Amino acid sequence: MTASASRPRGRLALLGLVLAALVGFVLLVTDGSPAVPEQRAATGDQVAAVQELARAARVSRQTGEPVTLTLDNGDLTALSAMASQGVSPARVQVQIADGVLTVKASHALPMRWLNLRAEASGESQGMPDWRVHVGALPLPGWLSQWALDQVQARYLSEDSGLPPLDTMLRRMTIGPASLAAEVRLPDGSLLAHAVATGTPALDQSAVAALYCQLVQAQRADPAPSLATQLKRALGKVQATQQDHRVALAAVALIATDPKLLPLAGKDSALAACVPSAALPAVTLQGRADWAMHWALSAALEVTTGKRVGTLIGEWKELADTRPGAALQVAGEPSGFSFVDLASDRAGLFTARQLTDPARLLPARARLLDGDEDDLLPPAVLELNDGLTDAEFAARYGALDDPRYAAKVAEIDAMLRRGGID
Repeated sequence: MTASASRPRGRLALLGLVLAALVGFVLLVTDGSPAVPEQRAATGDQVAAVQELARAARVSRQTGEPVTLTLDNGDLTALSAMASQGVSPARVQVQIADGVLTVKASHALPMRWLNLRAEASGESQGMPDWRVHVGALPLPGWLSQWALDQVQARYLSEDSGLPPLDTMLRRMTIGPASLAAEVRLPDGSLLAHAVATGTPALDQSAVAALYCQLVQAQRADPAPSLATQLKRALGKVQATQQDHRVALAAVALIATDPKLLPLAGKDSALAACVPSAALPAVTLQGRADWAMHWALSAALEVTTGKRVGTLIGEWKELADTRPGAALQVAGEPSGFSFVDLASDRAGLFTARQLTDPARLLPARARLLDGDEDDLLPPAVLELNDGLTDAEFAARYGALDDPRYAAKVAEIDAMLRRGGID
């Protein structure tokens, strides 16, 4: 055999070895099945449990001192269910067994599954040291720490307004069947922190300035209608995506009781405009709670996107089916309200129209010349407005039930007929 004839065979053999190594690596880091079973949507009880944890954590923002949260497997299952909804179609599972905290995540690939597993135990200052596996491949400690640093650099950047994880999580103690986490939430604006989801940051100074103008206008000429507040806001900004995002954030501020949701945080420019006496409540179709639902959903859509606004609205309604609901608004009927849900969806759909380059001009013109029917069509006011947990479960099952999906599709069709899509 000549040397020239052996070279192609050598290259083919090398290519075969490379392909075999690549296939072997893929099989090593992926699996034929998910490590996390298919998750059901969070229940009202689970949402209420997580809200209770969040309410306890918010005390640290008010006092400036860390608080200790104790989470058992019931709490971790609730968090897992809500997290899985947030990152769907990926799945997340968190649990403790025999003193080991295990976080699993599964994501579908073509014909395979990417499974991640992170384990920690004992007591730590700040974040614990994680032992991470990708499929069957264990990652060395330095690589696991590098990955965590990359996540922090991506989502907890200076622009996000959020401090490093070790600043928010001061200490963690993992016990046999529960964990104790000492946390201290940062000050500041929810809308400012929303950039941590990957959405471009809002210009907080522009939001503050526009909010102050809306407050001044409301003092001079009180107007309860949310449609009027939106007209005032849009009339003071340019017809651009960024300006419309600012306008929707400012409208959310004036439509929301800051005691219920600290949108403004401790921003000094915003705080300077908060009136000493309460302004007239902003309403939508005669209800302050519907105005709040609409405005908050619109603001969350332009600051977080990624289904966050939709999920928060659904979770809030589930929580309202429980006695003593954590997010209950004064005067609002208790229970799961499809009118509330329609208000949520109308707000987020309108926000999408106002920030879509192909639709923002006609949407802006419609809203500047419209009224409350253009924000929430009267037809949706006939929907159920206060189902108990038992009634909701009997009629619609859960948030992942086909009956519930069909009802949401019906609501969306009503909104489209009203010019909102």
